[in-house]
Amino acid sequence: MTSTAETIEAPATPATPATEATEARAAQDAWVAPAFPPLPPPPDEIGVVGALSRASRAAFRYANRCAIVPFHRAGLAAWLGNPLTGWQLLLTTTGRKSGLRRPTPLGYLVEDGAAWVLAGYGPSTLWYRNLVADPGVEVLLPARPPFAAHAADILDPAVRTRIIPLLVRSMAVPGTAIGDLPWRAPDERILELTAWVPLIRLSPTDGSTLVAGPDDPGGLGWTWRTLAATLVTAAAWRTLRSRRRR
Repeated sequence: MTSTAETIEAPATPATPATEATEARAAQDAWVAPAFPPLPPPPDEIGVVGALSRASRAAFRYANRCAIVPFHRAGLAAWLGNPLTGWQLLLTTTGRKSGLRRPTPLGYLVEDGAAWVLAGYGPSTLWYRNLVADPGVEVLLPARPPFAAHAADILDPAVRTRIIPLLVRSMAVPGTAIGDLPWRAPDERILELTAWVPLIRLSPTDGSTLVAGPDDPGGLGWTWRTLAATLVTAAAWRTLRSRRRR
């Protein structure tokens, strides 16, 4: 007499949100980011070039601390943006040594669901060194509430090739600091002049997607503000002249 062994399979465990999240984290941990070559070193700042670079850093620090940062904190940054002077966000990093909050106004671009900025003085840029030590930052865009963001140094040549020319041109006149006229220079020339400049992506930590608004680069919010400022200035000038005639 022969007996047949029967195999009884246990019922499959139903997937739960907790197990799905665990599997997603495991898959993310198993993914290895592609390695990209480092950026070339910045040019030597010697002689007149070095003196001008140091002077511009000091001038920007003074102007930012005394004028631009208070404008941002007062919610007036949208009145500063236009196609001539460019647009600025306020990036707040944590001092790598002091632990204090360090606000810095920067030209920016909204693209691919994130904000993008350039560390114009290369790896020695103070705010860049801060976010390398602590990538958790705060971003304040014109006419929007501040939000927490994660800062990532982007080395992917394909992304840099696509984003940097758009970003430099959005800075308008300040973009000439690269050493050429952005609105006339081809993409290849802009990329050549910024090959050593770190490109930073600022992504909201809550996973939301940034969308360019009327007060961001390329928007038209500046048109009605310029018109309003012109009308107010003209009215004030007329009032002043009428009082002088009396």
